[in-house]
Amino acid sequence: MTTEQTLRQILAAEAESVEVAPDALNVIRGRIARRRARWWRSWRPSGLALLSFTGGTAVVAAAAVALALAQAPDKPRVPQAPAGPPSVAQLPPSANVPVYYLGDTSAGIRLFREYHPVPADGTDPVARTRAALQAMLTTGSPADPDYRTPWGNARVASVRIEGDTVLVDLTGVPQTRPADPRMAVQQLVWTATAAGAGSGASAATGLRLTVDGRTLPTLWGQAVAGRLERAARTDVQAPVWLIDPQQGAQVGGTFAVYVAATAPGGTVQLLVTPAGGGPVVKTEQVTLSAAAPQLGEAHLSVALPPGHYLVTAYLPGPSGGPGPDADGHEITVG
Repeated sequence: MTTEQTLRQILAAEAESVEVAPDALNVIRGRIARRRARWWRSWRPSGLALLSFTGGTAVVAAAAVALALAQAPDKPRVPQAPAGPPSVAQLPPSANVPVYYLGDTSAGIRLFREYHPVPADGTDPVARTRAALQAMLTTGSPADPDYRTPWGNARVASVRIEGDTVLVDLTGVPQTRPADPRMAVQQLVWTATAAGAGSGASAATGLRLTVDGRTLPTLWGQAVAGRLERAARTDVQAPVWLIDPQQGAQVGGTFAVYVAATAPGGTVQLLVTPAGGGPVVKTEQVTLSAAAPQLGEAHLSVALPPGHYLVTAYLPGPSGGPGPDADGHEITVG
């Protein structure tokens, strides 16, 4: 039998003969409270003193245990990383830019505007303009399914701004003629000249276009050589815009509505119905800040219970309901 096995037998036998003093626990607790800083060192002899052993081997066993404990190596301490503030991931820069799309009105195809979050430095007018143009060119990018873009996923090759003029070079422009080439070109001009203004730079008012690095005399039969100017707002913009809330917005029970329109008499109608159809939830006549031919605006608050709704601003048609001059967005009220 090895020494270790002999020692284990001695300890097992003596453990069965140990008797604990009736008040041992209270005494130990009192001594711990008085000498907490040296708890282990002070408790060990006191605890042994409270135990009574039978037989002389108990002394030998206790001595052997004490010797083993004294020779046991200390458990290595694992160094702790110094505490510090939690790291914060650096988010890429972004900007909210105006993007113009085409839609149908009583006067034909006209411009509608959305605001799009884009990956661009909001203080850099060139970056804002480039990102806004790329959003405008991309098929399927409008949030509102009633809007569209005829640029067939063309790409922005370069953007520069010189004074009040934006210089844009495009690549991949489709050869297919859109339904209204003039409106398609104005869509490009209005988006390019509006996007940079939000950065604090002075607003550009015109555009020079090149395609694959070359100046073209015409594009889709529309003259594009030289400096392209913004056409008059009343000639290109839709008569009614529901600016806020935008398509797909999630809003609270009371939310802001922002309408702009060129409206005879200076009023538009606001209609709220369940998304997908259903009975009228709310209707209201909205008074604008100006009447046609001026652009009028209105801000108001609307309160709705939770649900999914279609909010429409419109000029009444012959039947009194929404006519062709309307702008509606589906929203979710939480």
